[in-house]
Amino acid sequence: MLSKSGYEVSFLDTDLYDMDYNEVKSAIAKEAPDVIGISCMSMEYAQNFRKMAELVKSVSKDIITVVGGIYPTLLPDELIKDDNIDYAILGEGEYRFPKLLEYLGKRNVAIEEIDGLAYKKGKAIVIQKATNYINDLDALPFPDYEGIDFDAYSSKANKYSYFIYPQNFPYAFSMTSRGCPFSCIFCSSKSVNGPNIRYRSAENVLKEVDWLVEKYKVKEIIFLDDNIYLDRNRTKLILQGLIERRKVYELKWKSPNVALYALDDEILEMLKASGCYQIAIAIEAGTKEVLKLMRKPYNDLDKARRIVNKAKSLGIVVTAMFVIGIPGETWEQIRQTFRFAEELELDYVSFSIATPLPKTELLDIAQKNNLLPKDFGFNHIDFKGFGKAAITTNEFTPDELVIIRGFEWDRINFKNKDKLPLIAEMNGISLEELDQWRISTRRGLKLQ
Repeated sequence: MLSKSGYEVSFLDTDLYDMDYNEVKSAIAKEAPDVIGISCMSMEYAQNFRKMAELVKSVSKDIITVVGGIYPTLLPDELIKDDNIDYAILGEGEYRFPKLLEYLGKRNVAIEEIDGLAYKKGKAIVIQKATNYINDLDALPFPDYEGIDFDAYSSKANKYSYFIYPQNFPYAFSMTSRGCPFSCIFCSSKSVNGPNIRYRSAENVLKEVDWLVEKYKVKEIIFLDDNIYLDRNRTKLILQGLIERRKVYELKWKSPNVALYALDDEILEMLKASGCYQIAIAIEAGTKEVLKLMRKPYNDLDKARRIVNKAKSLGIVVTAMFVIGIPGETWEQIRQTFRFAEELELDYVSFSIATPLPKTELLDIAQKNNLLPKDFGFNHIDFKGFGKAAITTNEFTPDELVIIRGFEWDRINFKNKDKLPLIAEMNGISLEELDQWRISTRRGLKLQ
C-alpha cells in the first residue's frame, strides 16, 4: 500500500536472517529511514516488540516509529506510554498508515481525522478508536513481495507449529476474509478485526491462487482465515475453482481454523477433491455445558464425531483444538473434554488453557470475580501463552491446569506409536526431536 502511494519502502526481517542487536542497528543506520513500521502479531512477543523500538531509537531519535498489529490494537494506551514508540495503528493499516504518512509529510491531513490511531500530544495520550473497517477487500492489492526474498520465506517454516507448517515447498499464506460474527468469551478477534465478517470474492481469491502459482511457483497455500467456510456459497465457488485448477496444476492446501458448524459431507468431499490434505477443527470442549459457557454457536458433539470420521475416511489429516479452564467449568468437565478428544482418535490434538486476553469477556469475568493473581498484568511474561494459566476458581488452580494439560497432551497424542511419524511430519521435526519435545514439555511446566 505504501509503495503504491509513492513511498520508497524497504523491508527488514531480523528473525529470518537471525540478526543480533548490533546487526539490526547497523542495517537501520545504513538504510537511514524517516519512518520505521514495526509489526507485533501476538501478545507473547511484547518484549521483543518493545526491544525493536528501543533499537530504532538508539540509532537515531529522529526516526519516527509507527507500530501496528494485534498488541497495539488491543493495548494502545499501555503501549503508547513507551518513549520509543511515536504512533500506534489500531486494526487495519492499509489506509491508516498512508494517511498518517500524509500527515507527517504535511500534506493537509489533520491528525484528528485519522481513526484507529494512538499518539502523544504533549504529555497527554490520545487514543482515536478504530471506527472504519475495509468492506471491499477486493479493492486491496495482493501482497507486494517484490521487495523481499520470497524464496527465503517460501522454502522454510517454523517447526512445532502443526497448523501452519507446510508439507510442500515453496508455499504461501493467504487470508480470504476478515472478522467474526460470533462472541466466544476467550477470543479477541472482534476487537482486532471488527464486529462483522467481510469476504473477498471467490473470483479474487482464485485470482490470487493463480498469481502465487504462476509467479512464485508455490505448491501449497495455507489459508489463515478464522471463518473461511462460513459463507457456504462462496466456499463452494472457491472449492470448485480449486478443483478445476487441479487439471492445470497440482496444488495442495490446508486451513488451520475450521468452524465445526460450517462443515458437512459435501464440503468435506469438495475439500478433498480440491487438494486439501489437513484441517484443524475448533471443537473447544467435550460437554454441551462448557460450550455454552464459552458462548460457542453450537453444541452438537455428535456432529463433531460425524465430521471427524467422515474427514478421516476421505484421507484428510484431522486435528482439533480444545480449551480448558473456563470460569464455571468443573474439574469433571475438564476431564470429559480430554476423554472426548481421546475418543475422537484424531491425528493430533492441541489443548490450550483459557487465557484472559485484553478486551475479551473472559477477562471481564475473571476480573469481576477476582479470579486473577494480584500481580496480573499484560506486561508480565508468565501470563502470556496458551500453555500458561492465570485463573483460579473453586474447581481448579493454575498449576492444576498446567499439569493436566501437559500430561494429557502427551498421553493422548503419543499413546499410538504408529501416529508418531505423522505427528513429527506435521510439525516439521524428526522423531528424535519429537521425543525431546515431549520431555521438555513435561519438565518445563514451571510450577509454583
